Amino acid sequence: MNLHIFPTAQAAADAVATAFARAARDAVTARGAFHVALSGGSTPKRMYSTLRELPDIPWKLVHIYFGDERSVGPDSPESNYGAAQHDLLSYVPVPPAQIHRMEGERRPLEEAAAAYAALLPERLDVNLLGMGDDGHTASLFPGTAALEAQGRVTANWVPQLDTGRLTMTFGEINAARQRWLLVAGETKQAALADVRAGRGAHPVARVIDPVWFVDAAAAGAATQGDQSP
Repeated sequence: MNLHIFPTAQAAADAVATAFARAARDAVTARGAFHVALSGGSTPKRMYSTLRELPDIPWKLVHIYFGDERSVGPDSPESNYGAAQHDLLSYVPVPPAQIHRMEGERRPLEEAAAAYAALLPERLDVNLLGMGDDGHTASLFPGTAALEAQGRVTANWVPQLDTGRLTMTFGEINAARQRWLLVAGETKQAALADVRAGRGAHPVARVIDPVWFVDAAAAGAATQGDQSP
């Protein structure tokens, strides 16, 4: 398990931001552009605040995508795109045409999923993910139909939240050149311990060979022997 443990949530976020900058430069050198999918939730916000201050990121050659989205419009406080726009994208010179949001307000959601799948690049360079307390990642929640979905993007009804979501499938997530998981907070401790021990059926365990960036609170007591980079 490629697990890096950091003393604080901010330190973990800073490490991801540094890795993002390095990956962007490497991708531009190798392929002329950097295609990255951002995650939702509150955890990436710390990374965004660091990322917008880092020098030497080739923002004009960066293409931004999203791994999932709530069924809301871009101006909603619940929008993953809206959070990224507010905390990162409004500060950096990514050309607007290279910011690709999921249309969470579009109905039916299946049409929005198909439209998003059609605009994705052949392969993402990095898919940045998070993990919920229940072990979900993107909007691939336990017990939901999207866990077995084919294709690249799907609509997913989430009964436990009584709402629909848009999400990349595991096929799309695992096709990325790199998969990173940024996880912070004591409430993630039980799910992370299960994944590390190979217990349970947490959706996040289906992500193939991810790099984990984890704070000490999420890692819990089982940190002996682990080294942060």
